[in-house]
Amino acid sequence: NNLGNALGAQGERLGGEAGAALLGEAVAAYRAALRVWTEAAHPVAWAMTQNNLGNALRAQGARLGGEAGAALLGEAVAAHRAALRVRTEAAHPVAWATTQNNLGNALRAQGERLGGEAGAALLGEAVAAFRAALRVRTEAAHPVDWAMTTGNLGLVHAAQAENGAGVDGCAALREAAACIEAALRGFDPAHMPFNHAKAAASLARVRDRIARECA
Repeated sequence: NNLGNALGAQGERLGGEAGAALLGEAVAAYRAALRVWTEAAHPVAWAMTQNNLGNALRAQGARLGGEAGAALLGEAVAAHRAALRVRTEAAHPVAWATTQNNLGNALRAQGERLGGEAGAALLGEAVAAFRAALRVRTEAAHPVDWAMTTGNLGLVHAAQAENGAGVDGCAALREAAACIEAALRGFDPAHMPFNHAKAAASLARVRDRIARECA
């Protein structure tokens, strides 16, 4: 499991084909850990590793593209959903919220890749996952995690506007702007400059779309 964490971090930092290969090694390491950390014998460790596996599969799927990449994104969603069998809101609220946030990210990636009405349905599930996570990740109790999930919620609203199926695009863009603007409260530019700059850039893009599309 720890080897998978290290390989995943190395792969995301490296980028390109070499980084994608490291993400593949991370997936293999997590799958190896799950041969011993089974749901029956070690449920908490199993769920943690399933969550980590989901993150690695999402990163790998995003790099790969095409049908193979889409399949990996589907596996990522399945891994997070599996983890939630153990990481329940009642028993493990913080871990549950983390996995709900990660599930939302995987669903958004899968929905954006798929497009159309099926993709729109997945984006709707992503919204639900982020909103669920925010039941625990409150601004008062977990301000940084709250900001990250609130920002993710904004990004999925923007993706819904881009998809266009079954939503008012301008309303979705305004929701996106409100979420990302709120998230900036949690990203201190002095201590979290990368997160602050990334959120500010996302907000600028959404506001530009509102100005162009919703005048």
